[in-house]
Amino acid sequence: MLVGAVLAQTAPKLTTKEPSFIGFTGTFMKFGKTTGGTRPFTMTLDYKPWFFELSGVANAGHNAEELDYLAENITIVLAYYDAQGKAQDGTPYQAGLFDFIMYLDDDPIKVTNIKIALKGKAESGGSSVLNQAKTWNFEQGKVFSTSKYSSAITKAQASALDKVDIEKEAEAERKRIADSIAIEKKRIADSIAAEKKRVADSIATEKKRIADSIALDKRRAAVLLVREKKWTTDSIAREKKRVTDSTALEKKRIADSTAREKKRVTDSTALEKKRIADFAAAEKKWIADSTAKEKKRAADSVALKKQWAADSVASRKQWVADSIASRKKWVADSIAIEKKRAADSIELAKRKRAAEELAEAEKAKKSQGRKKAVSRRKANTANNTEDDWW
Repeated sequence: MLVGAVLAQTAPKLTTKEPSFIGFTGTFMKFGKTTGGTRPFTMTLDYKPWFFELSGVANAGHNAEELDYLAENITIVLAYYDAQGKAQDGTPYQAGLFDFIMYLDDDPIKVTNIKIALKGKAESGGSSVLNQAKTWNFEQGKVFSTSKYSSAITKAQASALDKVDIEKEAEAERKRIADSIAIEKKRIADSIAAEKKRVADSIATEKKRIADSIALDKRRAAVLLVREKKWTTDSIAREKKRVTDSTALEKKRIADSTAREKKRVTDSTALEKKRIADFAAAEKKWIADSTAKEKKRAADSVALKKQWAADSVASRKQWVADSIASRKKWVADSIAIEKKRAADSIELAKRKRAAEELAEAEKAKKSQGRKKAVSRRKANTANNTEDDWW
């Protein structure tokens, strides 16, 4: 508020030496004690744009005692140079006062010891201008005897402001201000009410938007939940079918592998039996031919066997390596019981093979005349059989 008031203040300035005049009735005057035919007086105004105090001594002669009762017949005509200013609160005031004259009815009354001072809102900002205006008018009363101003002085005297008029005007101003304040208060109240309604409507709208959004989110969540449940159910069904299919496939693969292994063992056993029989027949023929020929044949047979064994071992290792590589994935996922069954099947096949090998070994022992060669061949046969198994 202080900053706003300072910004509203305007310093007065004398812009013309052409005087203006305004009249006031004696209702603003207060008189002192009568001395002979004279009475001191003061006249104070505190109404925009007039904030001043006039004082002096009125030489009213025999009317001096009656001046208190003749106030409405007294007129003060104030002379001033236009020098308007604004107080800190923005109130306008006139600062260029320099002289005044008193009339009783239409007759001028001599006034001595004249003093003019600004008061109230005009005092701080306008006193220097008032002093300057006084310097422009060195001869007191001269302006009122100048003929060219007679009309303006008469007009000011005729239209003199009365205290009642000013009070009425002040009352009207107060009422105007009060009405303005009331209108402003109503405007503010209406604005506040409108703002409250707007805020309330906005809050209601926002609440509805949030409620609608929550409801929409709930509906979306419900739809998503139904979809999720269906997806979960379908996923479980698909997973069960996948596991079932995988289990069936694995069982079939193990059964096929077991069947192939059994066939391989059977074929290998038959082949080995035939080989042993063929070997026994060849051995008999070899014994019948000659020892030298047997030695050469044995050497050739040993070399051939070694090559065959090496080829067989390399082929078997490659087959085993390929088989292991192709089976790693399904072996890792296989059910534990199926592993155990495969292991039992393999163990059974091993035992059967061992029994067959033992029977064949017993048969081979019965061969006469080739103990050393038969011993070597038994060792090779055992090694070949073990490699064939793996």
